[in-house]
Amino acid sequence: MSRRMLVLDGLWYTLCPSFTPSALQRPNSLWTRRQPSSLTPRRTKAPPRQRCQSTYAYQPDNEPRKQIKAASKALEDIAKPVSASISLSDEVLENTQANLAPRDRFDKIDQESIPSRRKKEVNKWPGIPEYIAGKSNDSLEALLQTEMGKRPNITSATHILRLLIRDRGIQPSARHYKALIVANSDGIHGSPNFVRNLLEEMERYGVAADSGTLHAALQALAVHPDFSLRQEVLQKLRDRWLTLSPSGWHFVVAGLLREHKFEMALEQISLMLQKDIHVESWLHSSIIYNLCDMEELDEVLRLMEVRVHQGHDMTSALWMHVLRTAVEAQHYQLARFVWRRQVELGYLRLPSAACSDVLQLAAENSDLEVAQSIFRYCAQRALTPTVEDFGQLVLAYVGADNVYAAFETLCTIREAGLEVDQSTTLPILSYMIQNKTDRREAWQMLKKLHNDKHEVPLAGIRVIAELCEHDAHHDPTVVDDAVGFYNEIHTLYSRGADLEVYNILIRMCRIAGKREAGIFLVKEMAKLNVIPDSGTFESIILMCLDAGNYKSALMYLLDLSKREGAELSPGAKQEIRKLCAESVNEYALRLQYHPLLQGAETSVSDAGPETGSPSDPTRPLRHKLGREERIAYNKERRQRKRRRLALERIAAEGQASAENSRCVAGEDDDESSEARHPSSQD
Repeated sequence: MSRRMLVLDGLWYTLCPSFTPSALQRPNSLWTRRQPSSLTPRRTKAPPRQRCQSTYAYQPDNEPRKQIKAASKALEDIAKPVSASISLSDEVLENTQANLAPRDRFDKIDQESIPSRRKKEVNKWPGIPEYIAGKSNDSLEALLQTEMGKRPNITSATHILRLLIRDRGIQPSARHYKALIVANSDGIHGSPNFVRNLLEEMERYGVAADSGTLHAALQALAVHPDFSLRQEVLQKLRDRWLTLSPSGWHFVVAGLLREHKFEMALEQISLMLQKDIHVESWLHSSIIYNLCDMEELDEVLRLMEVRVHQGHDMTSALWMHVLRTAVEAQHYQLARFVWRRQVELGYLRLPSAACSDVLQLAAENSDLEVAQSIFRYCAQRALTPTVEDFGQLVLAYVGADNVYAAFETLCTIREAGLEVDQSTTLPILSYMIQNKTDRREAWQMLKKLHNDKHEVPLAGIRVIAELCEHDAHHDPTVVDDAVGFYNEIHTLYSRGADLEVYNILIRMCRIAGKREAGIFLVKEMAKLNVIPDSGTFESIILMCLDAGNYKSALMYLLDLSKREGAELSPGAKQEIRKLCAESVNEYALRLQYHPLLQGAETSVSDAGPETGSPSDPTRPLRHKLGREERIAYNKERRQRKRRRLALERIAAEGQASAENSRCVAGEDDDESSEARHPSSQD
């Protein structure tokens, strides 16, 4: 009896859509699948028509066992280690027709026809976990599709594919390739080379890569980037008129970020926004982190503003990282944006150190609104501001042209039990000098604060004294105002002026040439038992030298030399020597060569043009002198000798000569003695 071959082609499935190959199976069916004899190991020799056919014919009962045995041998490469090139077996693809027709997903070997002993032998391949080996085919297929999408893992995908294709004879199809491509998203074992090999293998054996498979390739390339392969995949999508899905857009941008092609990634993000494609949080956060690492903070600010305008949330960790990066890069606009959008509204909690950093940026940019907001936030969180924080607030007030509020902040510091240092008051002094603030107006501010029951600190009074010292360079009448302020100090500060205020006022008197006011302040120091320091003596000595009173200057210098640890500043030494060098007075000579003035660096005018010159007799000669140089050197040496003899003669006069000199000095000596410590007067 002749048998007719049943050809199940595309027309058959179109006319009979509900037909499945299982309908051919009978209780004692002899209809089984036969390997097409027309197929050869080389795909190029296969007729084109047979690629879309599947034949069923009569087969002996042992034919399924032979096919399974052949398939098991052909799947040896599936058992290779994961680190090897992952692919579905070429021989299996040639010996099966799973990739030749859309109906092949229904062609499965009847597992019931396999004896139980043979199934045990097939399922005993090493490396497959027991929990996978015990699952059914449908469960394994579902596991392969779902788990690879959630947690890509090449090892798990390989185990499942080995069990399905090699052990259970499932014909490989496009979904298996897709699952294996998705598995290459594994961050450890994935590789773009594996993805390329799988795509080439599908093309070589005629397995059409659908949109899902190509998007799976983009997903794998987002983890293991390969720019050329990504462009090939995108070109395939365009050639087949397939639309890039939103997830595909995300995979493309992620791959560009991994390749540090930030300009191209931002361009793709702009296209996504134009197409109303929602940018997922993970991709947006990845862009922000990468841009922060590249210090492209202007672009970070733009992207975050767009994100907030769209109404999307960002994680607290991202906000904190952006704020930290902005503070380190001194990018105030970005730091201000984070503060106003998150911290000020209570969504983000910052430690006191971070608040201080933002406050410093706000003060440097004269943003009084943010500075006040930071202090309100610290009060709500019970965070105690430091003196440095108050100093930044003072700087913010000064930047906003509010000197009165800056002085009020100084009062707040004192009321908080903190000490106001010079760094806190320096911005106020700089602002008043730069803007030529009237000293009388500044003094009235302190008086108004005192009338408002504020505790005026001495640092505020010191600032006005420094302002008067600066104005004394071009306005000598400032001394009268400063002395008037001094007489009112006790009304503002009960303890009165301290040594630093006295030093500032005495320097002011010396700059303005008001010797009488300076002597008045010296008497006030002696009356109030304010012990002078080296700075006080420097100002008094220089003031006496300006007036030409070398004798009084010498007496003050001798008084200073009796104090323990007395030392003059290098600038004062140089200036005293310069003033004494202009006179031939014997007291000027004694001042010039006093031990306290030795060791000071000589000025350029005192030193010779080069080391060892005759104008510098204190240094040894380093070259042979000429005639003129030798004459100048001998002249200088004779002058030094005469000065030394004069000093010795003056020193030999003894105590009687010193007392006689004091009497001749008259009123100047009496005034100078009052500036000394009370114990020295006794």
